Amino acid sequence: MKRFSLLFLVLTGLVLCTSAFASTTTCPTASYTAYLGAGFTCTSGNLAFTAFGYSSSANPPGNAIPASGLTVTPQTQDGNEGFQFAGGWNVGTQAGGVDSFQDSVVSFTVSARVITDLHLFFNGSFSGTGSASVVESYCLNHVLAGCPAGSSGSLSVTNPPPSFNAVVFFAPVTSVSVSKDIHVDSGTNGTASISQVINTFSSPEPLSFVLLGSGLLGLGLLRKRIIKG
Repeated sequence: MKRFSLLFLVLTGLVLCTSAFASTTTCPTASYTAYLGAGFTCTSGNLAFTAFGYSSSANPPGNAIPASGLTVTPQTQDGNEGFQFAGGWNVGTQAGGVDSFQDSVVSFTVSARVITDLHLFFNGSFSGTGSASVVESYCLNHVLAGCPAGSSGSLSVTNPPPSFNAVVFFAPVTSVSVSKDIHVDSGTNGTASISQVINTFSSPEPLSFVLLGSGLLGLGLLRKRIIKG
């Protein structure tokens, strides 16, 4: 009976460990409009995403990019999970040297048992007086509105450089609220474009290693009992 109980505990630990390591993506690859429904929540790996928002503006106004113009693709690579936003941000100087721009603001909140860092990357180009950039504001363990002192920050990626990549590390938190300002501007004699913006978060899963250790320990004890028996 004792041997059966020990075997049951070992198998339970290993099954739970396997389940903890599994990564099931439920956030869809779709137009961003699919994310903007009231109360919409989705999961990707260890992360849960909610409170999606969007706004846009442009000069001339008719060039503003609607939410339906953004394609969202979940990212689940190298332990970093999040989204790729692909759109047609693309402007050129208007006749007479009149500036053109497009601006999109994407926001959401991500939650998990542990989140330790935030990554931002984009693919942007420019010519002449043009510029492309993404500036992301974030708040740890709180919504952006009224974010407590010491819990907020920002990071940016730009072309012209300094950087196409940015990352911020912080003490483990359970939620991060973000707002990305995606902006292309032609200036008085240039062009600018952005093809994709990638936003990911690291969420280690310490429980998985605890369960794995429990399962392996149990197997070792079971082996000893079998040998002695």
